[in-house]
Amino acid sequence: MTQSRSFRVYEDILDLIRSGTIAPGGRMPNERKLAALNGATRTQVRDALLMLQKEGLVERKIGSGTYLSDDAPKIIEMGDAGVDLTASGVLDFQETLEARLYIEPRLAAKVAEAGDPAAFDALRTAADATAAARDWLTFKEAIYQFSRCLYVAAGNDFLVSIFDQILASRRRSNFDGRQSQAPVADLVRTHMRDELRAIADTVASGDPAVAEAAVRQYLIGLAASSAH
Repeated sequence: MTQSRSFRVYEDILDLIRSGTIAPGGRMPNERKLAALNGATRTQVRDALLMLQKEGLVERKIGSGTYLSDDAPKIIEMGDAGVDLTASGVLDFQETLEARLYIEPRLAAKVAEAGDPAAFDALRTAADATAAARDWLTFKEAIYQFSRCLYVAAGNDFLVSIFDQILASRRRSNFDGRQSQAPVADLVRTHMRDELRAIADTVASGDPAVAEAAVRQYLIGLAASSAH
């Protein structure tokens, strides 16, 4: 009974995380507050937090409290959609990321240097679209459209065609999601919007080196999260 109740507490806390009320890296409510919110004992809350910790969603710091992991949005995103990065018959995800790492940071630098307000607006609009996406396919499509804006703004039709081939391959695999119509948690959507918005603002700042570094870091982060 205790174990079953602990699992229900785990699900309630997971719903709290998914709601986006707590930002990645933010401090979770303490055990007493979580127990009061869920009508549970502190022992049951501890058991639930341990389950969340094993999944990498929270980090418990002795003497400080429990914090939402920086990786929580990606863990929830991939879990909800049943992501399978071993799908056959499509371009390998890691290989496409490697190719994009060669291209996109330099494109970001070029777009920053060009200083076209219309390009910056397009990037911001594409970033905001991720927050409005409700299901996995729409969400991933919005993310890729953000990157495509860089290719279009750089004005190189050949590179746009290369990216479109990558995008077509990703679509064929449903972006590696086995649950393509899975809803996307508020935490995941708002986190991605904020991340892409920050990149858009960095590109709009007009500093090519900083823009290049921001896009490179973003793609490296994607590669790292998909390697686990």
